[in-house]
Amino acid sequence: MKKNRIIYFLSIIVLSGFWACSGSQEGTQLIEDDVVEQESVANKEALGQAIFQLPSPVELFMFMWEDGAPFNAANLNSISNASTYVDSKKKAINLGVYSADLAYCTIYDKNQETMNLFSATKSLAEDLGLTEGFDQSILDRIDKNIDNSDSLYQITSDSYSKTLVFLQSQGQTQILPYIIYGGWVESVFIATQTVKKYKPESEIAMRISDQGLLVENLKEFFQYIEANDKNATLVLKDLEELDAIFQKSLDTEDGLMSKEIYQELKGKIKSIRTEVVK
Repeated sequence: MKKNRIIYFLSIIVLSGFWACSGSQEGTQLIEDDVVEQESVANKEALGQAIFQLPSPVELFMFMWEDGAPFNAANLNSISNASTYVDSKKKAINLGVYSADLAYCTIYDKNQETMNLFSATKSLAEDLGLTEGFDQSILDRIDKNIDNSDSLYQITSDSYSKTLVFLQSQGQTQILPYIIYGGWVESVFIATQTVKKYKPESEIAMRISDQGLLVENLKEFFQYIEANDKNATLVLKDLEELDAIFQKSLDTEDGLMSKEIYQELKGKIKSIRTEVVK
């Protein structure tokens, strides 16, 4: 049981560590002190603030589990795909995808899938140099504080700061938006695939609709790096199309996402997800 809980918190560090954590000011200050010459302070703070505004996909999965939504292994990205990702952007996106899958399986207590996905996730993280964020000292702290949620939250924060500082020092900060994007796409994909009978007024429908609020933050990520990254332009195109779909809900009389809009969103997310995992 303890081993499974350690794996769970490792998955949260891999995934949620790239989202908001308490202690963000400390992490930002470390970056500014250590590698201020690599980027302008303004851009770092802007990107950091955008990251800190995004909730983790874990929250959506937790709601699905608590709401009794069924688990479906068919929605996971095959672990055999991990070795086929060659360039760093593809690896970063699918690190986000696998991390979301890992969190999904862990929350649903799927031990074998969790172990398999952890291996795939760790492999991609090592390829990208992200194991700096959860080295042996982090594992030791998790083991000692496994029953202290406040301490585990701080460990996640520290891991995030350490990873971000490392990426800054290596000039790889631009991969962070791709990791976050991959995790977000996968979480919305899994959520939309889980709903069998769509009802606009249902809680899960409203949770999915709320994901539209995050698209603006995701767009900000890629706008910050677009000038020096042609791949960002392609991601922004997809995000603009998703934003247009979510905006349609705001124009409805009751503010709810209609079945027609939902089907359009479901199709677009599936199309994007198919492209990023292949």
